[in-house]
Amino acid sequence: MTSDFDKQQWQTEQAARDAGLEKQREKERKARKRSARNAKRKLERLQRTLSETGEITDFESEFSDSVSERLDQFGSAFHDCEKGRPGDALSFAQKRVVASMNRKVKDLRARRDADGDDVDGNDADRLERPSRTSFKPRSSFKTKGRTFKPRVRQLDETFETSEMQPDATRPEPFIPERDEHSVRPPVGRPFLRVVRNGD
Repeated sequence: MTSDFDKQQWQTEQAARDAGLEKQREKERKARKRSARNAKRKLERLQRTLSETGEITDFESEFSDSVSERLDQFGSAFHDCEKGRPGDALSFAQKRVVASMNRKVKDLRARRDADGDDVDGNDADRLERPSRTSFKPRSSFKTKGRTFKPRVRQLDETFETSEMQPDATRPEPFIPERDEHSVRPPVGRPFLRVVRNGD
């Protein structure tokens, strides 16, 4: 009876563990697919932007085509686990190439905005669109007309005016005179007197 009960209990616990593992694997599978989709979308957007401006190189074009193809086919653009994290879609080196392409696009946009003309040449459309910036709007919670005053004591306010004047005479401090005969031997140590012959 007890052996059957132990076996059933073990089977239910094992089934619960297997269900938890399968749920975790499914979650990781979905995360990998999502990561691959995001990487492919970003790569295609960068490739499209660079080819529209004519700033794309042959390497960047071939790189984005081959990586997009591998992302479609395998869900990841690399196989060796030493080249990147297991859940990532791109390896460390591939991420660096994508980051350099992204920097290139940002520099082109900054140059275009500094020059004042759009890629298509329509400035009015660019002025009507709100510009997206990474800066957050300032909070509406601000001090209403009050300025910050540090809690510091002003020392010059506490001094009297007579002390501040350089020609004011100050009394001399009392220094007691020292009497040579009033010197006592140190307490706790025996006092030895050296006596010479003939004295």
